[in-house]
Amino acid sequence: MQDNRSDRRHLLRAAAFTAGAVVAAPALGGITPAQAAALASTGAIPWVGPAGSGATYEVDPAVGAQAAINAALGIASQRAVYVAPGTYKVKAPVVLNDKQALIGAGPLVTMLRADSAFSGSAMVVNPWSGDLVGASRQCVSDIGLDAANVVTNGINFQMNAKPSSYGPDPAPWLTRVFVTKPTGDGIYLGGTYSGGQREFKLTDCRVESAGGWGYNLQSSDGFVSGCSAQGCVGGGYLLGGGNIKAWGSKAYGSGTATAPAPAFRLGSSRATVVGCEAQDTIGNGFEILGRNCTVSGCTADSTGVGSSGTDQSSAGFYVGTSVVSLEGSAFQRANGGATWILGGAGMRAALYLASGVDHLSVRLVSGPARETPFQRLISGTVGTNSSVSVIG
Repeated sequence: MQDNRSDRRHLLRAAAFTAGAVVAAPALGGITPAQAAALASTGAIPWVGPAGSGATYEVDPAVGAQAAINAALGIASQRAVYVAPGTYKVKAPVVLNDKQALIGAGPLVTMLRADSAFSGSAMVVNPWSGDLVGASRQCVSDIGLDAANVVTNGINFQMNAKPSSYGPDPAPWLTRVFVTKPTGDGIYLGGTYSGGQREFKLTDCRVESAGGWGYNLQSSDGFVSGCSAQGCVGGGYLLGGGNIKAWGSKAYGSGTATAPAPAFRLGSSRATVVGCEAQDTIGNGFEILGRNCTVSGCTADSTGVGSSGTDQSSAGFYVGTSVVSLEGSAFQRANGGATWILGGAGMRAALYLASGVDHLSVRLVSGPARETPFQRLISGTVGTNSSVSVIG
């Protein structure tokens, strides 16, 4: 419910300024949590808080925090809501419409936790159908999403029609978002519109303990920076849309003993992956399945099932298509591998080449150590039109 009590606003304003916030126009690229708190304290944007907090929209636990958040946002464009520190139960999705922003106080400070009676497939969504299906450019920042093993996705943004207010690139921004315990993919971006959520930007996000992929990115022309994925059953990052750029990101502990899964899968063409790391996975470190992909300066550390007969799922780098540029390092360290999630002993080969692949440029370093279960530098046949070097 709405509450405009001035004393509560005064307290929030004081807290924001104590934290060093300055009430000013947002800088290009977004605002900090402290700035959002300061803006909320002046009434510039609505804020959501617990019952009795004096928030513009107070949470009623009986109906869930999503009711207050969605009421604060409404359906008008260019709206933002600040969710104050705390853990809030949600019973249905938060819906971000055209050019709307969901802002918390920090990914472990403001937490939305799914109730056992949650109804919906994701904790945060955009409109997938109806009059607002073309809504674009949503922002989510500084918030945690605990799916509590009852919700499929933490975030599921789809573009299923031509953008109605801005195009052709819907371009959602996700910054410092934490997702834990979804039964499916942690963050899903896609849709039936050409390119889906095109030109998306993921920065400093983390997904852990997902039942599917940490990041399932079926949209094109996106950017992924400084993100991490831990313990995701389906794999770390699925780059399924064309022309995705990823750098400085990591995945570890993916897969299971019965269903190996890679840290990174480049499933579509023209992906560029730079300075990323795969570690202790039950599955390959990097699987390159899309043509014209470039992987540079990446490290595969102790990745793979590791047992005899599992070379296809026990490589640092798996190349399953032609026309690929690859440079990096792949090694098995002493006592490395995903033994901590049972069933993953580690790497058998630095590089696995699928049958028939060619036109490859590969430069890998493995080193002289042959720690168990490492068997060989290259598994497979180098094509006549390829230049492949694995030093070890």
